[in-house]
Amino acid sequence: MKIRWISLIFLLALALTGCKTSQTDVAESPDLPFSSPTREPLSTLSPAGDNPQMNPFLPTPFASGLESLIEKAKEDLAQRLSSPVTQINLVEATAVVWPDASLGCPQEGMAYAQVLTPGYLILLELGNKEFEYHSSRDTYIVYCENPIPPVPGTPVDT
Repeated sequence: MKIRWISLIFLLALALTGCKTSQTDVAESPDLPFSSPTREPLSTLSPAGDNPQMNPFLPTPFASGLESLIEKAKEDLAQRLSSPVTQINLVEATAVVWPDASLGCPQEGMAYAQVLTPGYLILLELGNKEFEYHSSRDTYIVYCENPIPPVPGTPVDT
């Protein structure tokens, strides 16, 4: 009987410590509310153009998901232009709110849900030319030749 109680207490303690949210779990969560203005640069290039610098005034909960979206955008651009991915530079990655589900890139003849959609504006550069990609918060990314700007002054909420 004593062994059952000890086992039960041990399992309960183990379960409670497993449910506790650590500081690193909170920092890595991509779904945290973000109370900054609509366009906040998440990373920019140094003047030399080769080392990304994180903006020290922003939290980093978007970093892992955003990096994946940036890589998808670079791969898409490299394929479009038949150029190596290594020659494509990140100019800016910004958290924004799009005016509808088209992510600011509506296609003619298509209908889109008229809901504010949180996402990112990603600017890439190859040579002296910039290319604009729009994305959702998770996996969808689109190259935008005729972009519509994000909603101005809208806080980014998830």
